[in-house]
Amino acid sequence: MHANEGYAMTERSIAARGATVSLSPTWMSEARIDIAVLASAFFLQRFSLIFGHSLMSLDVVATICILIHQFGSGKLLISYNRFLWFIGLALIVTYSLYMNFNSGMLPSYSEFIVMYFLLTLFKPRGVNKYKNTLRAFQFLVLIISVLAIAQFFAQFVVDGRQLVLFFGIVPDFLLASYETGGANTIIPIYEASSLIKSNGIFLAEPSTLSLITALGILIELLEFGRPRYLFLLALAYLLSYSGSGLMMLVVFLPLAGLVRGRALRYALLLFIFVFGLAITGIVDLSVFVGRMGEFEDTRASGHGRYIAPFWLLGDYLHLASVRELLLGNGPGTTAAFTGQDRFWYTGGMTATWIKSLYEYGLVGSFIFILFLVGCCRRTPCPNIIVAAVFFSFVFIGGNLLNTPFLAIMIVLLTLSGSKAQRGRIDATSQYRPSFAEPDRG
Repeated sequence: MHANEGYAMTERSIAARGATVSLSPTWMSEARIDIAVLASAFFLQRFSLIFGHSLMSLDVVATICILIHQFGSGKLLISYNRFLWFIGLALIVTYSLYMNFNSGMLPSYSEFIVMYFLLTLFKPRGVNKYKNTLRAFQFLVLIISVLAIAQFFAQFVVDGRQLVLFFGIVPDFLLASYETGGANTIIPIYEASSLIKSNGIFLAEPSTLSLITALGILIELLEFGRPRYLFLLALAYLLSYSGSGLMMLVVFLPLAGLVRGRALRYALLLFIFVFGLAITGIVDLSVFVGRMGEFEDTRASGHGRYIAPFWLLGDYLHLASVRELLLGNGPGTTAAFTGQDRFWYTGGMTATWIKSLYEYGLVGSFIFILFLVGCCRRTPCPNIIVAAVFFSFVFIGGNLLNTPFLAIMIVLLTLSGSKAQRGRIDATSQYRPSFAEPDRG
């Protein structure tokens, strides 16, 4: 009798545990590193600390601390192959610093070395499924999107400019970036408009919201296909009124439809939703249509992002010595080269590719490309998402040391390891060395 009662209680306890496990969001615990890094990138990028004459964004500090702590606790390993490429990259960057040494280069040099070292880290355990990484990214982008939607419509009740300011809420010393004017957070929808573009409150610029929601739309179309996610991400993207994510969608939405038939069906549903928003007047699509002419307008961001870098390259080739072309001008020197209206057509913008070429030369840029390719070898990330991330990294703004964007690259492209590593469970993980074996096969 007692034995039967004990057996029944055991069965009930097992069933209860099973029900608890099935109801709890286990993907969150499995993707907690991803969530921590992405949350730092999304919610801390507007806050910074002062170090001498330099500013360091809090998202940099948080990302480095999280990943280094996880590495020290044995939850992350260093990829042997990636590390070899990183050594080559670090040597050429250090040599460029040595040849052009100026103490003002040290902050950029240090940040470059540390941030790109983080691309060599990966999670070795098979339980950390990559689908959970995508769920984590989508969940956090959804939170930002809901904030962006609420922010936009709240402007009809309160001053929208006050919604995005944190003075009096957080300590003033964390808001030093406002004084530099480095981020263009408050932008009217059009000239003289009382409404400003949504930035999700915590993001540095509306263009950042545009990029991450566009990337989220692509991921949702390819991997999940949840209409509620698609509609909220699309509405937040439209309320950013930014063209940064537009090029990504124009290029990669058709490709997503070709790769996945289901993606094409959801894309059509998305277009119907956007068309409905335009008809009802909730969003003004003429703002996006008007941005199509920015490639010809030398004062517009479209020209500054996609056309001006090639003009800058032409002028630089006439000014640079052979040594500068091969080895560069040193870390963090692009701003001084293009500043003070020296080249009127840049508008203060420099694409990542021209920034890399100017600072580290042809040799450094070539090794940099090989390093990035080596880091993304056999990544579990869908190929279209990889291409979209690299397209944004190379062409849409100067992302060479854009730490929020680098954090997204780390989480989506490199942190989950390769497909072969992802499918392998390390039963002796508590005794494993700090370096992983090279990829095989």
